[in-house]
Amino acid sequence: MPISYAELKVKLDVDEPDYPALAEMAAGAIHHLRKLAASADVSLASKAVSLAGIMGDADCIGIVGSASKSRDVLVRVAAAHAAGLLPDSPHATRVVKKLLDDKDVGVVKLAARAAARLSDPDVATKAQRASKRMHATVRAKTAKGSTSERSTAMTGKAGVKAGVATKAKATRTGGARAAGKMPAGAMTEPPKSAKAGKMPAGKMN
Repeated sequence: MPISYAELKVKLDVDEPDYPALAEMAAGAIHHLRKLAASADVSLASKAVSLAGIMGDADCIGIVGSASKSRDVLVRVAAAHAAGLLPDSPHATRVVKKLLDDKDVGVVKLAARAAARLSDPDVATKAQRASKRMHATVRAKTAKGSTSERSTAMTGKAGVKAGVATKAKATRTGGARAAGKMPAGAMTEPPKSAKAGKMPAGKMN
């Protein structure tokens, strides 16, 4: 009796699925596997695509091909990995060629490995070009990151210098003002001694 959709989902949706055992169980339930591979649950979909790659028949190649067009990069990575498990065939070659055009470096890297297992010389040539493009992209990103770090460091140093200069200027300005200005305000108490210019009153004995 073929495995049900619910059973296949439960057995597949674990940390480490038993792929060889599931490949036998899912042999008569490709429609369930196709549905799981299209799931909105990225983790579950990726595992279903990996299982399709292990199974490797014509229907499963179609599942991997559909996954190669996914909007989610993790599903496309799973498709590229699964493509490396597919038997050599024109259908597998078309899937790998599609994956070699991907913009993600991880997808292209796995697709290039898959291409090495195929006999079509055109896909091998395309894999070489894709690998060169991938390396150039990595170098460009690395160089851009280094430039950004240097720019940030220079900006930080300039900010520190500006702050020090501003503080020094404020200190000098405050000192000059203090030196040229007398304290303001009236005395609140008169001197305790006798007032100047006034003699004590009284008669001499």
